[in-house]
Amino acid sequence: MSIEEFNNAIKNKIPSGYELKEDQDSYGNSQAWITIREKKYALVVANAIKAFKGRCVVATAYKEQNSHVVIYHFDIDGVIINLQLKTNDSTIYSITPILKSADWAEREIREMYSVEPVGHPSNDRLFLDYGLAKGVLNEYISLSKMQMGVSDTDILWSKVKKEVKL
Repeated sequence: MSIEEFNNAIKNKIPSGYELKEDQDSYGNSQAWITIREKKYALVVANAIKAFKGRCVVATAYKEQNSHVVIYHFDIDGVIINLQLKTNDSTIYSITPILKSADWAEREIREMYSVEPVGHPSNDRLFLDYGLAKGVLNEYISLSKMQMGVSDTDILWSKVKKEVKL
């Protein structure tokens, strides 16, 4: 399967359009980054992944100012397809009914970021005690942002300075 074949499988099924960037890692492995404009079209991509006998490897999420970004990482015979979508209402359409391999990733996103995968077959928690609030990671600055010193606001450094006792 090539990225061109995958693109051909989805291009007429996403009427609002999408952005696709093709890349190769330092070992020559192909990967694609797909950004969809409407989150419901994640179901189209998931169906295409299934048709090519692919799987969801993992999903990642992070909070932006008033939204969340969710990125699914799929594998089809060594070709990585990354699907990025944004949700302004903290919901996504669950792809688990299409790809069982997305089960844990979507449950983790629900638990850690309070992004609800609508239509997911399980409400069980994976990691956190039921006494802890869903979306607990929304209250913290991600390690990657902290290591890079990147922040949309000065909130990171104001929190650091507040805790530093001289």
